[in-house]
Amino acid sequence: MKSNLYLRVVSAVILAPVVLAAILYGDGDLGPTYNILIALMGAVMAWEWEKMITGQTSPIAIILAATAVMVAFMGADYPATSLVMILLSALLVYFKSGKKILLSFGTFYICIPLMSMIYIGYINFDYSSDIILWLLFVVWATDIGGYVFGKSIGGPKLAPKISPKKTWAGLIGGVVSACFVTYEFVSFMNLHYQSNMSMSFFVGSSALLAVISQAGDIFESSIKRYLNVKDSSNLIPGHGGIFDRVDGLLFAAPVVALFLLLNNLGILAL
Repeated sequence: MKSNLYLRVVSAVILAPVVLAAILYGDGDLGPTYNILIALMGAVMAWEWEKMITGQTSPIAIILAATAVMVAFMGADYPATSLVMILLSALLVYFKSGKKILLSFGTFYICIPLMSMIYIGYINFDYSSDIILWLLFVVWATDIGGYVFGKSIGGPKLAPKISPKKTWAGLIGGVVSACFVTYEFVSFMNLHYQSNMSMSFFVGSSALLAVISQAGDIFESSIKRYLNVKDSSNLIPGHGGIFDRVDGLLFAAPVVALFLLLNNLGILAL
């Protein structure tokens, strides 16, 4: 446990500043570095996805990666086109792979969250870049809190047949950690940047997102168990691959994008 925790901490210390720098580059306004970050994440996940399923890399991975990159750079200005492109890419992968549904599903699994991240970042909203930071902090806090509480307390398993290491204590710890981090983040933003973020909404949403993030983690675990693989790759020491690092984000990002869409439509007030 100690050696794995050490690797996790080192990897986080190295990767977190890179991610934050890509988001905050340009005086807090999102720019090309953010799109490049999303594009790289999508391209690597495309490679990992095919590698997990088929054990090799072929033009399928290139199709997936190209779609992810185009979504990263087109999603903000051409959302409808991006959605059509994702659908056509999924169909192309389906037929080119010999009708392998799981391989084709990867197009949606990878690209819809990426498009959500682009939508969140570039939607006409007073503090969209802050929402990106909040989303990341919630997912990270959930992951760290779940790991620490789960390892320290143990107890009943959350999904023993899918992810034996997950516990209810870890889930609760993740939710508490996400709420605490959100409270501190919103307090800081409202005090120093006059963001006027609703404390009740964001703290309540962080609890929901923590559960959704854990569901994303368990979902990816179920896929890996089905494929009989331990990690999506070995790119990140202590974490495995990019999929293993962002599995919770893949589920949480579309939910936040939906929140913002409902806010734009006047159905939900943030």
